[in-house]
Amino acid sequence: MNRFAARLAQENVVLRRACTEILQVNVGKLCNLTCVHCHVNAGPKRKEVMTRETIDRIVDWLATTQIPIVDLTGGAPEMIPDFRYFIERARELQPSRHVIDRCNLTRRGF
Repeated sequence: MNRFAARLAQENVVLRRACTEILQVNVGKLCNLTCVHCHVNAGPKRKEVMTRETIDRIVDWLATTQIPIVDLTGGAPEMIPDFRYFIERARELQPSRHVIDRCNLTRRGF
């Protein structure tokens, strides 16, 4: 038994998985900023962005779940070419999903 499992047993703690409530999706590393603290090293020169094919695969899988919230993150999610498409596809699902955009609030006109 590993130390973590042993400690849980010692404390008489049983971990149980709950229903997944949020699907967080990192859509890429493209961002309008280059922040020193950025944990993904995103920036305006980064070219890694999620493709429409990948978005379709994610949304098709999401449709088979009851996950109510989709949390888009990345660099700046609203900078990927298919940002609106991703949101529209997720919102079309039944039941409709709540979509969160983790933006940096510095970009206009997306």
